[in-house]
Amino acid sequence: MRELVLTTWVAVAAAGCNYESGGGSTRATDSAAPVDDGATTEGAAPDTTTAATGSATGATSEVAASYCHGFQAAAEAPFLSLYIVGGELLTDGSPWPIECDEGRWMFGLYPSLGGWDPHASEVRLTVEVDVAGFDLGGEGHFFSDEVDYHIGCEDPWAGLIGVAPVYLPEDVHDPGQLDGKPAEVLVTVLAGDMELRAEASVTLSAPRDVLLQGCSYP
Repeated sequence: MRELVLTTWVAVAAAGCNYESGGGSTRATDSAAPVDDGATTEGAAPDTTTAATGSATGATSEVAASYCHGFQAAAEAPFLSLYIVGGELLTDGSPWPIECDEGRWMFGLYPSLGGWDPHASEVRLTVEVDVAGFDLGGEGHFFSDEVDYHIGCEDPWAGLIGVAPVYLPEDVHDPGQLDGKPAEVLVTVLAGDMELRAEASVTLSAPRDVLLQGCSYP
């Protein structure tokens, strides 16, 4: 399990517990994930939200506890959607841009989710990314990890919020070789006894003009 403990240079477009725009990350006093108003599993596109059979404990018409950072407990049905920096929905064919996070290159996932009451300040995301020719992880993936994603509003949280980072494997010494590579993204989360899935076939974007700006710890 990877705890989010770093910050990123991405500009933050929103603050507090209201999500008006997406694609940024910051400390616990800010938020930057887009709202997916009215999103439901019924009729949702396959690349945004699918759900296994089951029920989400706490998904009810009653007003649920307040959460932040893209989590909407009072949504009509459990849902999970992924966005990229800038606030665009991650869908099939999307370019997925590289970002710098305090000395480490990453590809950032910005979740919007809800429709149940987790009764906790974090939800656990399982993130898997496959890139052709770069199955370098111990489980045969480009990246595979569990991320405790913070959704609390008032709780102290010293780590990175609003983003689930996909860091490059240590064996990838030149991020430029990833530019234009097709990638498969799969993120799952448990909503009570229901598993929500968000997946997309995307293209990694790591252009030289971005890489030449460097990525070093301040």
